[in-house]
Amino acid sequence: MNSKYRYLIPNGITFISLTCGIVSILLSASNILWWAGLLILSSYILDLFDGYAARKLKAGSEFGLQLDSLVDMVSLGAAPTAIAFAHMRNEEINPFLLWPTVVFFALAGAFRLARFNLLPPKESGSKDSAGLTISTGGATLALAVLSDLVTPEQYFPDAAMLPLVIIVALLMVSTIPFPSFFWVFSSRRKNLLLISLFGISIWLTPFFNAWFFWTNAYLGVSLARAGYKNWR
Repeated sequence: MNSKYRYLIPNGITFISLTCGIVSILLSASNILWWAGLLILSSYILDLFDGYAARKLKAGSEFGLQLDSLVDMVSLGAAPTAIAFAHMRNEEINPFLLWPTVVFFALAGAFRLARFNLLPPKESGSKDSAGLTISTGGATLALAVLSDLVTPEQYFPDAAMLPLVIIVALLMVSTIPFPSFFWVFSSRRKNLLLISLFGISIWLTPFFNAWFFWTNAYLGVSLARAGYKNWR
């Protein structure tokens, strides 16, 4: 595509992601958390594709970079903050702990994006990121809430969400190298193994519980990988 209209494709995906985030915040404010969580995950998936589309179409631009960061802050920073706050408020978490915890998460996400914008643009999607991305951090909170909602018995103790939010926020502001998902799915054999294990986990547990488990597995493997590189 030689036309300038090729820029509309990645930017259009980004605007759809923004719409998902705004509607998710409104749904969380209305205590409709199921759909709010689904929209956050939709935005998370769209976030994976807009950068990929921009690279494939050679449609990267300064406008697209700034737009993507603003959308990430809304859809994967503010929206997860809203759904986590609403969920923990429903669980009657102490407000003196709840308010500063969720605000800290939003501030950590903003810090992570500001630092990212100062780095040279990635030439590929396979490089490590410095600190957990706000997209994965936001998706982790949404998955935690959805996992709790789809489980008949309580999936988390009431206070377990608080340390989860704090840990994810700290990982975002850290400089720990987190591999991209292109590294995770880097070979056909590994892809087949991971897809098989994910399928088994879906068969054994609800879908969102399985997704949440594998997201946490990604975080654990990333931390172990970083520790091994640091100490070898």
